[in-house]
Amino acid sequence: MKQILDTKTLISLLERKDNKAYQYLYERYYVSLKALANYYLRDNVQGEDLVQDVFVALWESRYKFRTENEIKYFLYRALKNGCVSLLRKQKLKAKYLHEALSANVEEDNFWEKVLEEDVYARLMSAIETLPPQCKLVMQLTLEGLKGQEIAERLQISLATVKEYKGQGKKILQQQLKGRGTLLAIVLIIF
Repeated sequence: MKQILDTKTLISLLERKDNKAYQYLYERYYVSLKALANYYLRDNVQGEDLVQDVFVALWESRYKFRTENEIKYFLYRALKNGCVSLLRKQKLKAKYLHEALSANVEEDNFWEKVLEEDVYARLMSAIETLPPQCKLVMQLTLEGLKGQEIAERLQISLATVKEYKGQGKKILQQQLKGRGTLLAIVLIIF
């Protein structure tokens, strides 16, 4: 059963930090404060926690209230400020989470690119050791030219291009053996 306190008694009890005043205010405003917090936060647990924090703030307040309306204003203002603060923190968390995930993707891309460049540099170094015609055919293959295009550019037969590719691939496999599976995969491309 809800009790009714007149303003003078309520103020007097609050000044003395009497539990009766807080019990009265809790029974009178809890439901509406919680409903408002849930509306803004869309989270029942956070809403309950925030309302509890509002009543703790009232308990800790040294403000000398003169009317129940001032107390009511204090409670709703504290709730509003708490909601705004929580929503800002959530927004900030979401922003940092997004940035962290983006940074991880960028870092993954960075290391993939480093690995790719390392593999490419090793492959190009190995290609440099090939006989001149094999070397040229392999470089043109890396540039994306097809066998017929290489044959036309170098003015040799397609069969000769295939022979140079085969020789180059065999030599590269021997040179790069044991240097990692990525290099072996690159060789499969040829």
